[in-house]
Amino acid sequence: MKKAFKMFCGLFMFMALVVPFSGVNAINVDNIGGNVTSKKEDGVWHLTLNGGDTKDLEIRRDETVVLDLNGFTLTNYADGCSTIWVQPGGTLTIVDSKGNGAIKKLNASGAPVVNNEGTLTVEAGTISSKGEKSAALLNSGTLTVSGGTITAEEDNVFGLVNEGTAVINGGNFVQAHNFSVVNNANKMEIKDGNFTVEDGNTGAYSLITNQGSTNNATLEVNGGTFKANKGVFYNDGEDEITVSGGTYSHDVSAYLADGFEIKEENGEFVLVEETTTSETPKDENEPTQTTETVENPKTNDSILLVLGTLAVSGVVAFVAKRKLS
Repeated sequence: MKKAFKMFCGLFMFMALVVPFSGVNAINVDNIGGNVTSKKEDGVWHLTLNGGDTKDLEIRRDETVVLDLNGFTLTNYADGCSTIWVQPGGTLTIVDSKGNGAIKKLNASGAPVVNNEGTLTVEAGTISSKGEKSAALLNSGTLTVSGGTITAEEDNVFGLVNEGTAVINGGNFVQAHNFSVVNNANKMEIKDGNFTVEDGNTGAYSLITNQGSTNNATLEVNGGTFKANKGVFYNDGEDEITVSGGTYSHDVSAYLADGFEIKEENGEFVLVEETTTSETPKDENEPTQTTETVENPKTNDSILLVLGTLAVSGVVAFVAKRKLS
């Protein structure tokens, strides 16, 4: 999907440079225009939406950008191109100062809505996609998600596809259709967040798939809330899933890290640390201790005194008896 996207958009860019072509609107941060204001401070570009807009935004190498959705929606312009493309070496942070901001596609192509090949941080906003076997967010670079919502608008669409390194510190991942909301194909760590298959949806077999492409994928989960309808994880081949925290709608004991166990509480499965009783091992080389009786000198003296008194009394009684006789 990523290679096809590059070839397709690359062809469009080539045609745009050779002849005027109104179907392409690739925009860079220094000439974005429209309903987006652009300001550079201390080497960082600050983009702010002041209304809904349709653009194919590119973040180029060595560009650092903060995009404030400001409560509005950014959609793509050219069919087959992503709404936002973070190129290798580029850095983008997505925020939303007013709330309800979104990034979408107007078309149903296979291109991801946001394609990250650089460094991307998602703090707010909704990223959603339509188009068979597409993704709301495709990551082949470095991704951090701490807020916002990643979801699909129709069947056969992933929420997040990870082919790079991803750390999930929060946010909402929602699947209302038949694909899993997350497909991890490389390295992912989930520390927190809400992962949900919506009520009534019976098409999504599992919430998170772990399907590596060339290398074995690794998924570490130490927090978060996971609500699925059939199963939380689907693990492909020898890919590794390790669970050491979180709350689940299904039993995930097959993936527990060492030192943890799972308990069912009010219909949910919760991870807790194993309770073990530790005994101090006996050292065979340790000398055996024996208890010796120690005499109390005061007690011995009392006994001797009583015995002596009794002896004297006996002698006196014997002498008195002889005199009487």
